[in-house]
Amino acid sequence: MKKTTFFFVCILTLILSINWIRDRREKIDIDDSSDDFIQFYNQNTGWFSSSVNRDTIFKTSNGGLNWVGYLTVDTNRLSTLFFIDQNTGWAVGRRGKIVKTTTGGTSWFLQTSGVQSWLNDVKFIDAQTGFIVGSYDSSRVILKTTTGGVSWLSISSNGAGRLFSVKMLSANIIYAAGDSGRILFTSNGGSSWNTQSTNVNTTLREIVMRSSSSGCAVGLNGVILTTTNNGTNWVNRSFDNINFYSADFSSIDTGYIGGQYGRIYKTTNAGVNWFQQSTPVDTTKNIKSIFCISNQIAWASAKGDGLIYTTNGGITSITSISTEVPSEYTLFQNYPNPFNPNTKIRFSIPKTSFSKLTIYDVTGRVMAILVNEELNPGQYEVDWDASHRASGVYYYKLEAESYMETKKMVLLK
Repeated sequence: MKKTTFFFVCILTLILSINWIRDRREKIDIDDSSDDFIQFYNQNTGWFSSSVNRDTIFKTSNGGLNWVGYLTVDTNRLSTLFFIDQNTGWAVGRRGKIVKTTTGGTSWFLQTSGVQSWLNDVKFIDAQTGFIVGSYDSSRVILKTTTGGVSWLSISSNGAGRLFSVKMLSANIIYAAGDSGRILFTSNGGSSWNTQSTNVNTTLREIVMRSSSSGCAVGLNGVILTTTNNGTNWVNRSFDNINFYSADFSSIDTGYIGGQYGRIYKTTNAGVNWFQQSTPVDTTKNIKSIFCISNQIAWASAKGDGLIYTTNGGITSITSISTEVPSEYTLFQNYPNPFNPNTKIRFSIPKTSFSKLTIYDVTGRVMAILVNEELNPGQYEVDWDASHRASGVYYYKLEAESYMETKKMVLLK
């Protein structure tokens, strides 16, 4: 008797879904006139400055679920802020404004800058040593302190042109970037500065140095520069003609840049290649600030359109586990359940549909949007990583065409 063997092949297709979602505060306190900046100390504790509320800095202690505003005792508009730890931070802005906190941002006091310039960026390497860069008309401003801001010294850098960004790798090694493609470098704490060659002539708005050798700078007219040798050589990686305003890297390889039209781009190879990520930001607005907490968790502020964030690196992996056409829409129970910290959610789509799979907490706040795109008929599975969420009950809802179903799951740590 002849034996016949059948081989069944299951083809799994991986679909990458882009995933930036709005902060729960929506568009409060940020409008078209503002240049806003956001920074997190860890995934729970963060701050942002909004020039709409020009005398207020907002703080969250629960990963953005709630934000509380604290007055900074000066009504001049803020540009940016920087915290060296959970308690100590500085914010700077218009007309030489410098304020400092030692209470985690709940109270602020003035420091004297000695200038009436627009201060654009501030960085500290420890609680005592810091730099501020800015501009007065078309001239650059550099301030230095070694006393935690009790006194600030104006540093000469032998040249004109506004400065918008500063990065400290140590008390001695500092980079600054600004007008006309200029990147300034000092290895002696600001006693002398060298101009590094970039071969571009547009304004640079942000410089990021992830190590003594690896860095990235972005600016107007689509300029993206990278270096792997301390800035001795800067390589032009420009690929678009939009203005870029912000950049941050969570590691040497992984980073994000933001700019016009609500666009965010991501790299996973130190800026050699970039790919665009979809955001909920209005295409008439600009991404003015980005901050990476980790490779997976990042926040951004959109000028005139609020705060957005991602908890999965901006990408969710959706696995197509069957191309057989289901007879109806179905949302299955997640598994495992209870879970810690990952769980899988499976669902069926009977016809080509724009589908949305959303995670909510018990108060109805959106925790994540795992799927938000058109899918072909089939059965799909997506993974939710809740390692950054607290134990408790969560809900997941599938919406497709007129279909809508919600199920409950339990995170148990």
